[in-house]
Amino acid sequence: MSLRIKLLFLSLMTLILPWAGWQYAQRMETTLRHGQEESLITTADVLSRVVASQPELLYRFPDELREGFDPARGDLFAPLLSTTPLLDGFADEWPIPSRPVAGFDATAGVRLGVFGRYMYAYFETRDADVRYENPTAEFPASEGTTRVVFLTRDEFDRERAWSITAVAPGPAIARTSEVGSPWRTSPDELQHITGVWRATAGGYAVELRVPISMFGEQLAVFALNHDGLASQTPTLGKLHTASDALRERLDQYTPRGLRVSVVDQRGWLLARAGSVEIGGSAEYAALRQDEDGFARSIYRRLFGGRDAVVVPYGLPYGMWGSPVDAARQGENAAIWFEPAGGEPSLVRAAVPVHFGEQVLAALVVEQPAEQLAVVREDALTRLLNLTLLATLFSVVITLAFAARLSQRIRRLSRAVASALTPEGRLEPRIPDTKARDELGTLARSYSTLLSRLKEHTSYLQTLGTKLSHELRTPLTIVSSSLDNLASDESLPPSSQNYLNRARTGTGRLHAILTAMTEANRVEQIIDHTERVEFDLGELVRNVGQAYSATFPQVQLEARIAEGPNPFAGSPDLIAQMLDKLMDNAADFCPPGGKVSLSLDRLPGEYVLSLSNEGPALPPHLDGRLFESLVSARTQPDTKPHLGLGLYIVRLIAESHRGSVSAENLPDGSGVCVSVRLPGI
Repeated sequence: MSLRIKLLFLSLMTLILPWAGWQYAQRMETTLRHGQEESLITTADVLSRVVASQPELLYRFPDELREGFDPARGDLFAPLLSTTPLLDGFADEWPIPSRPVAGFDATAGVRLGVFGRYMYAYFETRDADVRYENPTAEFPASEGTTRVVFLTRDEFDRERAWSITAVAPGPAIARTSEVGSPWRTSPDELQHITGVWRATAGGYAVELRVPISMFGEQLAVFALNHDGLASQTPTLGKLHTASDALRERLDQYTPRGLRVSVVDQRGWLLARAGSVEIGGSAEYAALRQDEDGFARSIYRRLFGGRDAVVVPYGLPYGMWGSPVDAARQGENAAIWFEPAGGEPSLVRAAVPVHFGEQVLAALVVEQPAEQLAVVREDALTRLLNLTLLATLFSVVITLAFAARLSQRIRRLSRAVASALTPEGRLEPRIPDTKARDELGTLARSYSTLLSRLKEHTSYLQTLGTKLSHELRTPLTIVSSSLDNLASDESLPPSSQNYLNRARTGTGRLHAILTAMTEANRVEQIIDHTERVEFDLGELVRNVGQAYSATFPQVQLEARIAEGPNPFAGSPDLIAQMLDKLMDNAADFCPPGGKVSLSLDRLPGEYVLSLSNEGPALPPHLDGRLFESLVSARTQPDTKPHLGLGLYIVRLIAESHRGSVSAENLPDGSGVCVSVRLPGI
């Protein structure tokens, strides 16, 4: 992992600051929420005592509390209506629960609602054979007509019925009816019942307004055809209504900005008063204007989700779910809800309404939590924005510092890597040696080390010349003395062998001294040799012919590119380079082996190759074969080899802006050395 990546990760550790701030804000918000919940539960408990002081406002009849209410068995519920329905025979303005409610059918059946002192009813059925009342017929005019019958029973088991007919689609006619088949009607119309009869595609619909005092404890609504047959078996169900009197009572005690609801033991809404309102301070209004900002929306997604999703209560018919269910079981509870349904974020608290040991109902108090949520989001936004800016600034500064530091390290690394040139010379030019930090100290240490290494290398490079100069004089004296001794006729024959061995040794010493100084002479010759234009192919051809006679122990094959092969360089140096290559190839090629010399002309360059049969290149010399004092010979030889031949080949190739390489033959039978030289 690079230094910049490490420093980047280190700078990203500053992100712990916004996380810690968020944790602190969450803890503070939890404390504030708990306090607001307790305050709202206390308010709800006080209001529940007010409701419990008049239990008769909760239920029209005591049996409703004792026997319960269940729409699944045919019981009907009449919620409070927010506005007076328009009596037009259409159901589009009748409220539909916000979630499925047992016993409620939005497409058919009867719907009830309470507004003021009146009960509103909507009834729809499918009966294509509708018989309207004949206004000219004698009494009973309603006999033999299609009718809708309302059957009610009070708490004393007294039953009462009235039927609804019409002479045509339009105003409905209400008359008192006998209880039981054939449900005969009286001639007098009930003027306090008004309504509309509307024909539908598959039947008819009736919408009525009836004084609520005409309804008893139970109710059944059904249709009679013109034969007096009921569309369904008349079954009286409990009639459960919301309480407008209870709503008026709640209006007197509900604080501003709160919404108070009372539900019975099964969750059906009995009354509701007040409304949730958002605070109107200038500071809060300014916060709300920015609540949908880009940054805040991101933070809300990242750190939101603490509030519960709004439960789709069956309003205006009932309220179920948390915390209402807990209050119906006799427990206090509160919960926070996300904004939904056109309402702001809410905190909802519910407490039971006790009458002695009995739970009569549940009282629900709702308060807008939008202000706390917006203030919390604003505080979090400010905190996170500042910490993120600080983190971004820290990351940028760290990356800039890391880039500068990495650049200095890479520059120092490149300088150290290139201190030793391909020619084997040391160039100890180290940057940042004047810097006063740790990298400056390291650069100065490298510079000192390379300077001393250059001095040592320079000494080693001139050591051969110095030794050659110092050893040639005594070696010449020894050689001349041996020559004089050999000319002495008085030398006994037994000493002749020792004399020959001494002369052979001095000859080898002369060859070694010559090889040690040859590389230095070649470098000097390269620097002062004049470049001329000549035919490289002709030179290689002539040299190849000479090698055939010079190295008779090998089979030499020469292949030269056809046509003129112009080249600019030193013919003597090229010939010397070929001499070194041929000498090296002949040494490694077995007697009678094959040596191939070729010159190929490629676009923009010449490729001069010399391959020989014999052993492959040893792996440990990979990439080092053309360095100074490196030799691949492992067997002793009579000729001195100091590893300078291929080094001289490289010097001559590079002096002509070329390159040299060696590789094993594809079949592993030998080695091929290739020299690439630029063409004209």
